[in-house]
Amino acid sequence: MRFTQVEAAKELGWSQGAISHYLNNITELRAPAIVKLANFLEVDPRDIDPDIERDLPSIQKKIIAFSALDMTKRINETLLSRRVDSSILVKIPNQKPYQNHFTPEAIYSDCYVRLVSPSELKNPKIFAARLKSQKNLSFYLPEELPPASQIHTLWSVVNYSYY
Repeated sequence: MRFTQVEAAKELGWSQGAISHYLNNITELRAPAIVKLANFLEVDPRDIDPDIERDLPSIQKKIIAFSALDMTKRINETLLSRRVDSSILVKIPNQKPYQNHFTPEAIYSDCYVRLVSPSELKNPKIFAARLKSQKNLSFYLPEELPPASQIHTLWSVVNYSYY
């Protein structure tokens, strides 16, 4: 990528002198400037400063709310996430009955499913439900959902991830 300090300054909304000070290590690059510069250079901010992760304002701790084996009991686990939304994360253990629902990667890593209210995700490919008189989470294709009278809580599955 070839550009002059004047071109970069104009694009970034900085002065040419500020660009020079950053490049010559006279002025310390702080997180907001690193992110802005990374966007300009079209690189990850960690390519400029590998330690920036902890300073990024969008990083949040996400609470893992439940284990799919017992949806009545909250668990105390967290993950770092860049997303801000109203979803909840549920840990899926590598145990029956869940092995048939997820890919083989679940055997080798922790699996988490992100759930939202059905009103937040229209036409999901899979639903998660806690049935009345049960404490575990069950997964259903839309055409296989039990009657509403049997469902305690219903969620739309946004995605599942392996960590």
